[in-house]
Amino acid sequence: MASARVLYAGLDLLDRQLRDRDGRLCGKVDDLELARQEGSPDLLVTAVLTGPGTLAYRLGRHRLGRWLERTAHAVRAADRPGLTRIPMELVHQIGSTLDVAVDAADLANDGSERWVRDHVIGHIPGSRHEPPE
Repeated sequence: MASARVLYAGLDLLDRQLRDRDGRLCGKVDDLELARQEGSPDLLVTAVLTGPGTLAYRLGRHRLGRWLERTAHAVRAADRPGLTRIPMELVHQIGSTLDVAVDAADLANDGSERWVRDHVIGHIPGSRHEPPE
């Protein structure tokens, strides 16, 4: 296990932008998974949570969070379930962004964003940036 680093969750992690293995922005840190190390009062961050419903659930809107998560799951392709939990072992750097060793397309928020792009944004005139005739 790598050496521990003292972090202030609200300052160093929450609401930070996520960057995938190719350097693309791919969401935000909506919540954290914590665990207590045996024999220690300290909490360890074991995973970063992101995706539809996670932020609402963190803010105490449990019913809204579950509804958003179910809705996002319904619009995602069945063969691409999407990650909402990124283990800390996949977080390579913590700075102004969190660099993670995953592809943006594998995250749960990518499916939701793709659905909105295809079914909402795509129907707005001029949204496809096609040259005028």
